[in-house]
Amino acid sequence: MKKIKTEIDKVLEQLVADRREEVIRLQTSQASRLRELESRGQTRLSQLQDNLPGELGEAFKAQERSHEEQAEQTLQLTTSLSKELSAASTSIEQTTLHPGVGAALTASAAAVGWLTPYYGTLHGSNGTVYWQGYNPGTIDASVYANGSGSGLFGTGAGSFTVYMDWWFTYRAPENRNYSHSVSVPFNGFYIVRADDGFWDSKEAHARIDLSAVGYQYNYKATGTANVLDVRDDNINVNDRFDGWRNIYYSDLLGADQAYLRVTASLYVYARGGGSTAQLNFSDGSANHLGVPWVYVN
Repeated sequence: MKKIKTEIDKVLEQLVADRREEVIRLQTSQASRLRELESRGQTRLSQLQDNLPGELGEAFKAQERSHEEQAEQTLQLTTSLSKELSAASTSIEQTTLHPGVGAALTASAAAVGWLTPYYGTLHGSNGTVYWQGYNPGTIDASVYANGSGSGLFGTGAGSFTVYMDWWFTYRAPENRNYSHSVSVPFNGFYIVRADDGFWDSKEAHARIDLSAVGYQYNYKATGTANVLDVRDDNINVNDRFDGWRNIYYSDLLGADQAYLRVTASLYVYARGGGSTAQLNFSDGSANHLGVPWVYVN
């Protein structure tokens, strides 16, 4: 973490360190699960190949070559699609306007008002910290997974998750529950592709979730909201993903320093040659995760 600035940061430093340990545990669990599936699947795949009669065995080997060809074709296709989507105009849902414009938010005399993040961390599920610092602005984040082989028995799977944490902190004037309307701006695109057939088992999945958790002397309950979930074994979709996405949170009190962590998790999974899942909020000048706002009332 960067150099401590205030008394508030003494608490925040520990919260950020705890979160790093949590992300590393998530990474270890995800990597271990993939390794176990691959190991078990390869054993079963080898047994299947050994038990296939001659002609079927040759046909199966020929399919393996086709999986490699499909992977190469997918790479060429997604490279072209990425260029088109990154250059495309954003949808009618714009994120340039403040999320409070036109919203029917009734403020009480004890309202805190609108907050922007005090601190932020961009983590990869391989344990890497891509960015960390005070007053986070727009964030470039992208994640992709490619499959390989037949995908049978769970083999040839790739998966990755990126977590963007935004930390907010405030002290509300009254000792009562406060509500939090969280708005996170997205400008980017996704590509999800898989072609499942008779001799294979292929799948692709892209998912974005928002979560919010409060802290006042201890962690409070976590709230979650899914904002994108695209998956199938036969799928070929790509589109822009623009606009504000929202989550509501209410488990913090006033009259004491409060901390709120808002997280956008970008998850991708692909199994089998030619399968790919991509979430891109970095390519092109207009694609990024924007600065979220929280309205505390």
